[in-house]
Amino acid sequence: MNQLHYCSLAGALLAPLSSTCSAQSVTLYGALDAGLAYVSNVDGHAQYRATSGLIDGSFWGLQGTEDLGGGARALFRMERGYSVTSGEGFNEHPMYVGFQSETLGTLTLGHQYDLIHDYFAPFTLTGGAGGTAFAHPFDNDNANNSYLAANSVKYASASLNGFSFGGMYAFSNTAGRFAQNRAYGIAANYGNGPFNAGVAWMRNNGRGLNEVGAYSPAALPGSGQTVIDASVQKQDVIAAGASYALGDVTLAGAWSRSIYTGVADADNGGALPSIGFSNYEISAVWQASPALSLAGMYVFSDASSAHWHQGALQAVYQLSKRTDVYAETIYQHASSGAPAVINTNDPSSSQNQLLAGTGIRHRF
Repeated sequence: MNQLHYCSLAGALLAPLSSTCSAQSVTLYGALDAGLAYVSNVDGHAQYRATSGLIDGSFWGLQGTEDLGGGARALFRMERGYSVTSGEGFNEHPMYVGFQSETLGTLTLGHQYDLIHDYFAPFTLTGGAGGTAFAHPFDNDNANNSYLAANSVKYASASLNGFSFGGMYAFSNTAGRFAQNRAYGIAANYGNGPFNAGVAWMRNNGRGLNEVGAYSPAALPGSGQTVIDASVQKQDVIAAGASYALGDVTLAGAWSRSIYTGVADADNGGALPSIGFSNYEISAVWQASPALSLAGMYVFSDASSAHWHQGALQAVYQLSKRTDVYAETIYQHASSGAPAVINTNDPSSSQNQLLAGTGIRHRF
């Protein structure tokens, strides 16, 4: 991260005009992640491809604070994502402004990560060391933050003896339809030395039924080998996780339940069955040396009529403070005619899919 202290800069340039300067700083930061991957089956064929964001999506951002005195400060954050390989831009990144107090907590308004990201995802590998490809099938619980909450107001408390909590409300922004495509939730976290735990609940009403509300239309698994766009009358995600550090090894367990009801095809309005996913994950991260970390996980996901088994391994080697190289492999097996779809890949024509990839990542 590159930090600019505007107080000293402004003082040098504008000293003749002003005798005071508030303590303000702005940080330019980001990451670039690119590599190569082999996928065993995509629509019946092996695939060899250049990748962008196999662990972290590539992005750049600006964040800053201004000291308001009395332990309070104003803050902001603006990010923009992109593909290193294609140059395509992505807007599913946070943009917000707010206030932070050492005793009262943090209040932010804007386009933000939801409470699943803040309080649950850190106990999964997709929300931690593993990254993008380690997401649960279809990222059904949003642990990989496939979507952010627009029009949102979020509060995070200060820590009190290791306990903290938060809440979020994202507005529909539709006249006369206050509840259409709104989202809200609560969450809590507890940390005490090597032990950490979190729980979160998020609900959305009428997801995707308007273009100005909290979320865009849901991506849900359809029949055969497809993933379809759908509108959802109600979406509930409840999730809990915990971790424990044993020296250089951190063990974690995570559970989530995602329920989509009132599902309709976004193209023709036809009714579709309600869908519920339960995800059970165990994982371990070992800091084998100051430069080398190893991670692994197993996930079982159940959707009543179908289920998925997913296992993954990853090795990351630090070449410097900012640059590392990595290798990883993910295998997924689906049952009952459901598609095997490792996150960010197109579906397999069979019940199995294997991804093996390597890449380089640079942070600034």
